[in-house]
Amino acid sequence: MKNYCIEVINTKFELLGIITNFESLQCIWNYNECGTFELTINKNKTNTDKLKKDNLIIVNKNDEKVLIIEKVVTTTNKNSKTMKVSGTCIKGVTKRRIIATNGYDRVNETEAENVMKHYLKKHIIEAYYDDIRTPERDISWIRIAPTQNRGIKTVWQARLTNLHDEVTHISTDTGVGWKGILNRNDKCIDFDCYEGKDRSIHQLDEGNTHAILEKYKHEELEPYTHSALEGNRKVPYIIFSEKKKNLFDGKTTDDNTNLKNVGYCAGKGENEDRLITVIGDTVGFERREVYIDLNNIEDPDELRQEGQKKLDTYNEIKSIEGKIYQIPNMEYDKDFFLGDIVTLETDGIYEDKRIIQAKEIYERNNITVELGFGDKVPSLAEQIKKMTQRPIS
Repeated sequence: MKNYCIEVINTKFELLGIITNFESLQCIWNYNECGTFELTINKNKTNTDKLKKDNLIIVNKNDEKVLIIEKVVTTTNKNSKTMKVSGTCIKGVTKRRIIATNGYDRVNETEAENVMKHYLKKHIIEAYYDDIRTPERDISWIRIAPTQNRGIKTVWQARLTNLHDEVTHISTDTGVGWKGILNRNDKCIDFDCYEGKDRSIHQLDEGNTHAILEKYKHEELEPYTHSALEGNRKVPYIIFSEKKKNLFDGKTTDDNTNLKNVGYCAGKGENEDRLITVIGDTVGFERREVYIDLNNIEDPDELRQEGQKKLDTYNEIKSIEGKIYQIPNMEYDKDFFLGDIVTLETDGIYEDKRIIQAKEIYERNNITVELGFGDKVPSLAEQIKKMTQRPIS
């Protein structure tokens, strides 16, 4: 039986204590955005006094699993006191900043990683307001890892939006993930980007398709996904299926509620003189229109570009969620990771999906992993936020 632990440190990266006997810990890690956590522990246990707001937690001494404590609630029940400690993963520190500019902070065409790191550097590490250096906005213990020019090329602009939301938007649009990594030697957090590997059946060189998988049972997955592919594989592929008994409690979402595919983008001007452009060419019954208010934009090309970015947020939702049963050679955080593309089978239909979220539940020295694949299903609060967001004129 494995003993799980958490290390508690402060922002000077001094070790305050180690806790091994907590009741439960639930961590949600996300490829595109900031995840959250909740720790439940009896207050009388050792080192619970170190669980204070703005201290950091490292899960199982894994330097890529760093959490920020934001809330501590202690409940008294008869002779015991229970603490619920919650917060975000280290990426949540970006929620404390906005893209603070008077005009737009624009990035010319470059790889997605460079775009993301531009905003992180300029608004939390070596901060500026327009061209004015603002060191009071810096966080001294955050750094940017050297770029490897990952991702597709894109252009971007932002103004007075939340830094976390903007980096999440870039990540979602380009498929490049981001994370914070503890650097124990230099006593800092390095922000970096990464791309999940393609572990789907379609990444094979010889053109194999989903159809050849249908005859295989759960017990046959291990040799087929590993030893049988020697010589013709890039990486062993990963298949999750209720039928093959390694995906259970599955939930599939196929939702067009939020879908819009034609945008009427309104730029600068008033009444009949207002700049209007239409993006999208869907016709007939499938056409779903939306009005996009961009009243501070006067350049037609810029209006189309920004309008397309807004329209892209009104997409259809196709997602699969479920708990996974880990078998040899198909273990989470060993054979596949957050951000990887894997193959899923539900009701006889095979699809390749990215692992966008992993929920780890630690209880009684056991761990359960629940994965989210494909598109994230937005919460009600996120849908309301999207409907009420307006550009600052």
